[in-house]
Amino acid sequence: MPARPLTAPEREEIRAGIERREPDRVIAGRLGRHRATINAEINRNGGRAGVAATAAQTRADACRACPKDSKLEADPVLAAHVSARLEAKDSPMTISIELARGVHGFEAEISDECIYQAVYAHGRRGLRAGLHEGLHRRRRCRKHRVIGPPAPKTSPLGTFNLIGLRPAVAAERVEVGHREGDLIVGSFNRSAIATVFDRASRHLWLANFPEDHGADATLAALCEILDRIPAPLRTLTWDQGRPTCQYECRSVE
Repeated sequence: MPARPLTAPEREEIRAGIERREPDRVIAGRLGRHRATINAEINRNGGRAGVAATAAQTRADACRACPKDSKLEADPVLAAHVSARLEAKDSPMTISIELARGVHGFEAEISDECIYQAVYAHGRRGLRAGLHEGLHRRRRCRKHRVIGPPAPKTSPLGTFNLIGLRPAVAAERVEVGHREGDLIVGSFNRSAIATVFDRASRHLWLANFPEDHGADATLAALCEILDRIPAPLRTLTWDQGRPTCQYECRSVE
């Protein structure tokens, strides 16, 4: 999917970056753009020796004012052939290669990217809407490319102790009181049972769920189990699932 067009201030920043002799990746990082976008902008406007922000913006505005019809919009016969192949669940890559070779008695030059763009335009670039259903992944829209490091994932449990911080004696199974818990869910998510298991004695405590097994119900079931366990409770290790987001019990002393 094409990226959003560069703006006039961004083109001026590209020109300033070239004057400072910065590489494309540095300019791209400062603008939050992909390095290939900056490289293409420089090359299409005369290279590093000839880039001028005003001229580049004028050229971009002129090109945008005179849009060209896509290859599939300009050739209804080709569009019909591609549509039939997509309905048969052929991939755009396969269609592009076989059209270039004339495999089915029809020869044309069209890239798989052009086909993808027409599919995800949903009726605006020569192909009818709904052809994404013929793609292998059946996505209605493309995933947007993320520039920069991905955002850190957050857990519903918030900040908690990792299992590696559990005392070493718990792994040896020689000291009673180090327990592990889990929520076992039945078929079709219609039933569940909470378990707490002592690693040394192998004793097991169970709690059922008469109604739902969401976060609040899981908290109530776990508290009911802990009330039945004699003191002292040394550690309890639990999974990181959302049903336990109301109770942080990675390492409870």
